[in-house]
Amino acid sequence: MTTLAGRKVLVLDADMVPALTITRSLAAQSCVVDVASHVAAPIAGRSRRASRKFCYPSPLASPAKFVDWLCHHLAAEHYDLVIPVTERTLVPLSNARQRLSAAKVAMPGEHSLTLVLDKAQTMTLAQELGVAIPRSVTVASLEELNDIQETLHYPVVVKPARSIGSKDGGASHLQVSYAFDAVGLVARCKHALRYGAVVLQEYFGGDGVGVELIADQGAIHYAFQHRRLHEVPLTGGGSSLRVSEPLNPRLLEASAALIGALQWHGVAMVEFKLDTQTGAFCLMEINGRFWGSLPLANAAGADFPAMLAQLELNGRIGSFPDYRPGVYCRLLARDLWWYESVLRGEGDPRLVKIPSTGEVIRELRLFLSPRHYFDVQNFSDPLPGLFDLIGILDSYAARLKSLANDWLFRRQQKRAWRNNVVMREVERAQSILFLCYGNINRSALADAMIRAYAEDSGVAIYSAGFHEESARPADPMMVEIAAHNGVDMTWLRSTTVTDEMLRKSDVIFVMEKAHYDRLLAMRPDVEGRVFLLGAYPSRAPRHAEIGDPYGQSRQAYAQCYARIAESADHIKAMLAMRVEG
Repeated sequence: MTTLAGRKVLVLDADMVPALTITRSLAAQSCVVDVASHVAAPIAGRSRRASRKFCYPSPLASPAKFVDWLCHHLAAEHYDLVIPVTERTLVPLSNARQRLSAAKVAMPGEHSLTLVLDKAQTMTLAQELGVAIPRSVTVASLEELNDIQETLHYPVVVKPARSIGSKDGGASHLQVSYAFDAVGLVARCKHALRYGAVVLQEYFGGDGVGVELIADQGAIHYAFQHRRLHEVPLTGGGSSLRVSEPLNPRLLEASAALIGALQWHGVAMVEFKLDTQTGAFCLMEINGRFWGSLPLANAAGADFPAMLAQLELNGRIGSFPDYRPGVYCRLLARDLWWYESVLRGEGDPRLVKIPSTGEVIRELRLFLSPRHYFDVQNFSDPLPGLFDLIGILDSYAARLKSLANDWLFRRQQKRAWRNNVVMREVERAQSILFLCYGNINRSALADAMIRAYAEDSGVAIYSAGFHEESARPADPMMVEIAAHNGVDMTWLRSTTVTDEMLRKSDVIFVMEKAHYDRLLAMRPDVEGRVFLLGAYPSRAPRHAEIGDPYGQSRQAYAQCYARIAESADHIKAMLAMRVEG
């Protein structure tokens, strides 16, 4: 193995777990490793393997300032190699290659990276090479979506064309989502299209399998395979538990074709969905940087950070032993969330089979296996794991406090309805405001149900939302369901709540505690006249909030309609008593 002793390396994105793995790996090769992040106390900075830590401007909020910082830092400090770990640093550095020409930055060629960062171009390349992909189509506007919408088969996976989206001079991480009908598809695309094109893929079931590799100008030097066992959220996301397994020859062949066509140089993960029953597979995407499950590869003996350093600094990769299949690695914080999600049954059964309690308990035996490792916790480098555990405990303490506060708030709201506080306020009100987030579903529906009835009582009815865009028509799905029940919503247009509107409203009904908190932040003096619409006495406290159905299934809309209708009946009864009085 070619030596790396004494080489000085700067690892970016030090707040991410793969950066910790890279730091530990290169320090074991006798490198001097500095770490840097936009976070003041990053997890890799806790490692005793890190020589020094630095803090830079957020590359998402201020990519230009981040590049400026790095250029100045590199002028003051000599590094043999700089390693960006995530796309949030890789993208701005790739865009500033000329400014960084004097530095050795571990990133693939500009053309190769552009193809991989754009999921639509990745899928086009795969088709040209004969690599199986889900049926995919790219749209850049809602008009384009309308043209192809009827040709799609649900569920549809909605993927922003780039994982990092740019808007108003900043950048944002964009997430994959799922649509089960036309309404949900439009809702998800409308948000994602604000940041650029969207790739729509028909859903392909199967296990998530990754082929991780390092390549020298398109030729794969070393490859590793893992299978996802736990994903958060359950319907698909980052893995929290994975296992190493032997390379699937067909997946490796497909990966080699892609990497060769890209002339890829450096590390990458080619992600597939694999049907273990039939052997059929589809390409999901290519991650052109270090991947989240990197700790598993290292635990199994595939030392990709050392391989990358050798490739970049020595021009060739030495000999590395084969990795061990059957090794498990777990990201503890995320995996605890997985167990919570399973016990709550939060996964969508249309996409995922939720394990039974018995299956979960039997699986816990993995913790006792000598082949089981943790992403962060490590006896030879204990501080990152210790701080991670403290962070987990702090997170649960904060969540328990929040849950207690929410429970107390709902109880107080229930008491206000039960003790006739709400009724007395409604009886003497001259104006009532219904408020939700977008004012195209819940508050708009309450408005449509009550306005005409309230006018007979001399009460003015308004509805509004926090959404910055006004004059939007009511949600078509809710309009349809309301019409089926004899309620006309076609005349409604959304309104953005204003301070003046709050000032003149005698009673304000909100749908969620989050709305209540936001209102009080805007105008604290409204506290005594804001009530949860769904907290009427016949409802248990845990059901006092009325959730937003926007973009969900027709059943979710129907359930929301029923909750609003029941609430409206209570308001109407109060108004009737006012007239009789």
